[in-house]
Amino acid sequence: MKVNNLKFNLFNKLNFHPLTNKFDRVFLYLLIASLILRLIWLDKPSGSLIFDEKYYVNVARILLKLPHDPDVYQDAPLGLDPNREHPFLAKGIIALSMAFLGDNAWGWRIPSVIFGTLTLFIFYLLVKEASKRDFLALFSTFLLSFDNLMFVHSRIATLDIFMLFFMVLGFYLYFKNKMVLSALALALSTLSKLGGLYGFLTIIIFHFIKEYKNGRFNWFNFANWLEKFIISYTVFGLILLTLMDKIWVGYNNPFDHIAYIYTYTKSLTRLTPEGIESYPWQWLLNQVEIPYLKVDVNVYSNETIIKTFTSIHFSGAMNPAIIYLCIPAIVYSAYSFYEKKEDITLFSIIWFTATYLPFYPMALILHRIMYIFYFLNTIPSVCIAIAYLFLDQKPPLIVILIYSIAVILGFAFLFPFKTIP
Repeated sequence: MKVNNLKFNLFNKLNFHPLTNKFDRVFLYLLIASLILRLIWLDKPSGSLIFDEKYYVNVARILLKLPHDPDVYQDAPLGLDPNREHPFLAKGIIALSMAFLGDNAWGWRIPSVIFGTLTLFIFYLLVKEASKRDFLALFSTFLLSFDNLMFVHSRIATLDIFMLFFMVLGFYLYFKNKMVLSALALALSTLSKLGGLYGFLTIIIFHFIKEYKNGRFNWFNFANWLEKFIISYTVFGLILLTLMDKIWVGYNNPFDHIAYIYTYTKSLTRLTPEGIESYPWQWLLNQVEIPYLKVDVNVYSNETIIKTFTSIHFSGAMNPAIIYLCIPAIVYSAYSFYEKKEDITLFSIIWFTATYLPFYPMALILHRIMYIFYFLNTIPSVCIAIAYLFLDQKPPLIVILIYSIAVILGFAFLFPFKTIP
């Protein structure tokens, strides 16, 4: 009886009732399908590292004192993180998985599958909480689930999905009025990868504008809230960074590590992008896609190649059916906020602005090297804006169905496995 009551209370706190709410139930099926898609052929192609797994899997091997590829991190001391340009947390999670599951594809990638699936779950709860609209939450999560960049990073051992999970968790906790826990989650996002800072910025800007537009803005109250939020974020971040640095990175204090990250990041400049590098405005058109991994198969006849086809192609790119609606959807959200002053439109705009627009001065003034996958933190806000655009117009259900089919076709077009392994 106590166990049943505990489950009931948990579902009530989450506002998640798949047995009685049809949207929650459909979402549960969507989540299961998303998990299956992330798990199938997780170990393919056999023995291959995909994109930046070349670095992070070998970091985990070094942490676990296992043999690692000799062409990266040569002479790195065993047991310490040689990848000091990023905070430790996400790499530690990958290493922990490998300690239990072994130095194999499942050990490398299961954490990304888990955190990617949990991101979808928390994102659904976040949109429900922020909008009070179940269909909007379901449609937004459907779009996010079938975005290619989100999908790929939910099944390869890179840092970005951990950063995004903790960021979305921090947003959800903010809307649940759990400010200290929100700050902790955003600190964990930043400790996974430095881009978590943009999530912290998102909450501060949103809170300021939300209080102002509700007509109850008070500078003293805002300053008091801001002080507590910044202190919580900073204290949690510094304490955890100090502990991780001392045990697994080799720094005696976190400020030396922060200084190194700043110096390293500042050095990543080039006057014009080369190769897979890109400008942030190119991401909105899916330009400069990154071939994470491509496997071509040659078909021979009498020792002569008669045909070549691609069997596997992991690509760093967004679903075209989603990214090409980005600007119209964000503009519509801005217009709708001007007219209706809804929190959900404001939040999607601020999320988009705080996680994406800072890359413009970095590109134009600092000539910072950038890549299309930096847009991963922004994609959820785009999904909210697109879902809002469709549902706010109250079109016939057939219109939503046709667009949903287009999203699935875009996902299928970029799906990494072109043949059954």
